[in-house]
Amino acid sequence: MTIEDDEKKGGLSLFAKHAVQYYIVGASGVLVNLGILYMLADIAGFWYVASQVVAISVSITTNFFFNRYWTFRSSIEDQRNSVMYLKFIIISAVGMAIQMGITVTLVESSGFYHMYGAGIGIAVASAINYVLNRRLTFGVKF
Repeated sequence: MTIEDDEKKGGLSLFAKHAVQYYIVGASGVLVNLGILYMLADIAGFWYVASQVVAISVSITTNFFFNRYWTFRSSIEDQRNSVMYLKFIIISAVGMAIQMGITVTLVESSGFYHMYGAGIGIAVASAINYVLNRRLTFGVKF
C-alpha cells in the first residue's frame, strides 16, 4: 500500500489524519502543560515564567512519545528515537519561544491571568509546530 492509497482511505488525506491525531496529542499536552503550570505557579507559588518553562518542557516530552508511537508511527522511516527527539526539541523550542513571548506580553502589558495567556500562546505555537515537526522530525513529505 502506498502513501497515496493511505491518503484516499476513509476520505481523509494523510495530512488531515495526522493533523487530527497531532491535535489530540496536543490536547493531552495542553492538559499536562496547564496542569503543571497551575500546580507550580498557583499552588506552590513559583514565578509563572519559570513554572511555564518546566510545564512546556514536560509536555514536549509527552507529546513527542505520543506522536512518535501513534500519530506518525506508520510514516516514520528508519530514524533513531534520539535523533527524532532532538529534532522535536529544537522545533518545540521555537514553539516555546512563541508561547512564552505571547504569555509574558499579555501578562505584563495587559494584566492577563497567566493561565489564559498560556492558552493563547499554545494555540498560536501549535500550528507552527505541527507543520515543522510533521516534515522535519517525522519525515512526512507534503
